Amino acid sequence: MKIFARHRLVALTAATALAAGTATALAPGASADVTGWPAADGRIAVSGDGIMSVDVDGNDEKRVSNGSDDQSPAWSPDGSRVVFESAGVVQTISVTGGTKTTVYDGIEDGAMASHPTYWAYGREIVYSASKKLYAVLAGGGTPVRLLAAGGCDRVPSGDATGKFLVFQRNGTGCTTTTPSVVLYNATTKTETTLAAGGSPAVSPDGTKVAFVRTVDGHRQLFSINTDGTGERRLTNDAGDYDTPSWAPASNRLVVHFNRPTSGGRQESNVVLTITADAVTEGQPFPWGGYSPAWQPLRKNTVSRVWGADVNASNIAASRWTWNTVGKSEPGLMNASSAVLVSQDSQSYALTAPALAGKKHGPVLLTSATSVSSSVQAELKRVLKPGAPVYLVGGTSILGSALSTKITALGFTPKRLAGTSRYSTSVAVAKSITSAPDYVFIATGTDYHSALAAASAAGANGTSGKTVVVLNDGNTLTSSVKAYLNSLDPRDTYMIPVGGSAKYALTHTSFSHWPSSYTYYPIVASTNAGNAALLARFWWGGPGSVALASTDSWRGGTSAAAAMNVFGPMLWTDVATLSSETKSYLVQGAANINGVAVFGGTGSVSTTALNSAGAAVSASSSQWTYTPYYNGLMPTATSFSSTGSAGSVAGAPVAHPGTAARPLDGPDLGALSTRHQQ
Repeated sequence: MKIFARHRLVALTAATALAAGTATALAPGASADVTGWPAADGRIAVSGDGIMSVDVDGNDEKRVSNGSDDQSPAWSPDGSRVVFESAGVVQTISVTGGTKTTVYDGIEDGAMASHPTYWAYGREIVYSASKKLYAVLAGGGTPVRLLAAGGCDRVPSGDATGKFLVFQRNGTGCTTTTPSVVLYNATTKTETTLAAGGSPAVSPDGTKVAFVRTVDGHRQLFSINTDGTGERRLTNDAGDYDTPSWAPASNRLVVHFNRPTSGGRQESNVVLTITADAVTEGQPFPWGGYSPAWQPLRKNTVSRVWGADVNASNIAASRWTWNTVGKSEPGLMNASSAVLVSQDSQSYALTAPALAGKKHGPVLLTSATSVSSSVQAELKRVLKPGAPVYLVGGTSILGSALSTKITALGFTPKRLAGTSRYSTSVAVAKSITSAPDYVFIATGTDYHSALAAASAAGANGTSGKTVVVLNDGNTLTSSVKAYLNSLDPRDTYMIPVGGSAKYALTHTSFSHWPSSYTYYPIVASTNAGNAALLARFWWGGPGSVALASTDSWRGGTSAAAAMNVFGPMLWTDVATLSSETKSYLVQGAANINGVAVFGGTGSVSTTALNSAGAAVSASSSQWTYTPYYNGLMPTATSFSSTGSAGSVAGAPVAHPGTAARPLDGPDLGALSTRHQQ
């Protein structure tokens, strides 16, 4: 149990950092910058008999969720998913319906949850439980207390970016009858009481807060700026208002309202839209409802990164991620090194993305006997003179002439090699760190699990202490066994990826290990399933993902290395999006703002790409497509902004500024215990 508690602490620490406003890194071309809040006004959802939605005029009624206890809906910042509370359980569902995802089970934990809201680009969900505020990753995980002190805090509402959270506070022991509206600034980690009132809602752009205050016995609607200025009373009548929600792209609100009729009786559960100047616009739900929420419609991005052939696509992936020396293109990174692997030997490329993440540079494919002119040009483009270039494999894999050429180009060759692919994986692991925190184990006879694991291992960037070693079928070679035997599974977490890796680990006796140890198996029935399961385990709400063809180890190598510090690498069939990958994208749509497809249409078809765009968006057209041929930003006439890779229109989408972010901590639900014989 000690190891379990320690591992949970890793996740708790990371989740706390999220709640404190840690920025989310996005891959080049992804779009999560909400300056000016580039979203349109979408549909309006309400609680009632389940959760329903209509357009702003009250037409086109659709059912979102049919649970009789489903209530208090809130939309993700891109409008693709809805979070809600159902009898104390926090769940999410796609805007188009489908399977619900449980994020927090209040019944199981003995604390009923209420009023969940998305926050931080959709990566987090904040909710109230036991009159305190908690944050949890949008895909689920370990909840953390948001505020160290706090009071009796309820009804949270977050802006799109994760800077501001407003909530209702009723003193420290819930005894205060007059609540206050409190604003938490995650950047400065400070709290400010804005006004007397309750049921607050912050605008998506983080500039205004709507709230309710009782005046002369009636709950009236007010607004105030998040800097504490400009308080205004918006209503002055005999009605009672609550649960306001801002329109994403206009100065309007939707609000629940109980109003008197001409006969003096109360008409309940009226849902109105009004302007912030208190001009009533319409009643979108003639049949009633409560807890309305206005959907933002923000377009996500899907990119294709490719070249004329597989080697050109590999160079394109490098250009898509890494700056030219002496230049600084927003969204790209400066390389410190490069990794060379043989284009003819997949088994020696499997751990290269992990090494590239640690050494901070691209993985480039070249022949066994010479450095191609295109690779030479790319090395000169991304590296300063004297920078290290790692050669993975012995001279039978990458000949001695390559080392000589690297020196002639002005760089420093560093060869990492063993007598086999397995001992070479150990050499790569030792180059990454002498004291790993995590060790992935994946088969060396198939590339799918190892490349997905290597991409995850590189995710921590230069601070990473995660490595990948290879199993040989159902066994561990002597070199890998000796390496693992030198580690302590109570301090280093063992993560076998795939059935053969799990078998090899658990059917090997380690003389220096304790009689029983904990490990974390990632085992699904398909290659795409293993990658998706690993992504759920390892990544907490990534903003970006990579797609590569399940038929191409070279494409997978390029994708894993280009994306690893930004998000997971997933596999798809050529013709259609793999079902396991689609399920991962749909469930993660709240936080996934960008999908990058690596390879041409012969690797990932237009149909599969379009399916990926629809999976992460509010509709099949609510995303933009950008082709990065040779890894370069396209001209204004060469891509589509209409949500399909098959048409051409629009203007280029600029790279957002990004930085590699730390690992968020794996999901601990998959641990197992092995008793050695």
